[in-house]
Amino acid sequence: MKSYLLFFSLLIPILSVAQKTIKVSYEQKFIYNDSFFNQIPEDSREELKSFMTAPTYLQLTNNGDLSLYESVNTKEKVIASNEKSTATHQNLGMIFKPFKVWFLKDFKKESSITSTTVSNEEYFVEAPFEKEVLHYDGKTKIIDGYNCLSAYALRSNKDTIQYWYTQDIAVIDGPMTPIDIPGLVLSMESNKKVVYATKIEFFDDMPIAPVPNNALFISKKELDILQAKYLEPQSYVDDAGVKHESYSVRIKNDN
Repeated sequence: MKSYLLFFSLLIPILSVAQKTIKVSYEQKFIYNDSFFNQIPEDSREELKSFMTAPTYLQLTNNGDLSLYESVNTKEKVIASNEKSTATHQNLGMIFKPFKVWFLKDFKKESSITSTTVSNEEYFVEAPFEKEVLHYDGKTKIIDGYNCLSAYALRSNKDTIQYWYTQDIAVIDGPMTPIDIPGLVLSMESNKKVVYATKIEFFDDMPIAPVPNNALFISKKELDILQAKYLEPQSYVDDAGVKHESYSVRIKNDN
């Protein structure tokens, strides 16, 4: 009897899962009541009101490991003063600097980094992920063809934030939203502002630039001190003996 030695070759496919990147464009609109604009000098009120109620644009990029939410095309607004100049006094107007958003999430480290510019100097603050108590009310609706569910959070300032998120896209993220929301947030609504997605794009690979090696990290308390100091009035006397004065005001939307 002949014997045969049989060799079996087992082919095991090696599956490579490529990391996908999603980019979501958002539009943001702030909501103000009439009394809010009383904080603004009357001669600049209407022009600034038009500027502040116009939509602003932000972008979320998520590659699985990192997520960056940042402002797009943020510009300062210069408003000339209508106040009449005198021989000893001249009002040069107002410069409005909108808040610039730069918010990086590191899902491996479970921490976030926020960039803030104070007096033309950029500072970074790192903090662990914050969790928020969410309530799921079972509401549903369709946003741009995506099935969305509703969750809301109650803030200490008596404001309610409603999140509309979809699970049609395998991403858990959103515009500065709690990490507990089980989907991609396409809309946020509160008494103060609304944020909604306007475009969703997918890419095979799109790296997110890390924080610069020479980034200046400080604590939240140190940042608060710097911002308070920046709001203090500034003055100097030039070579001609003319005194220049400037002051900054942080306008809050407390409605």
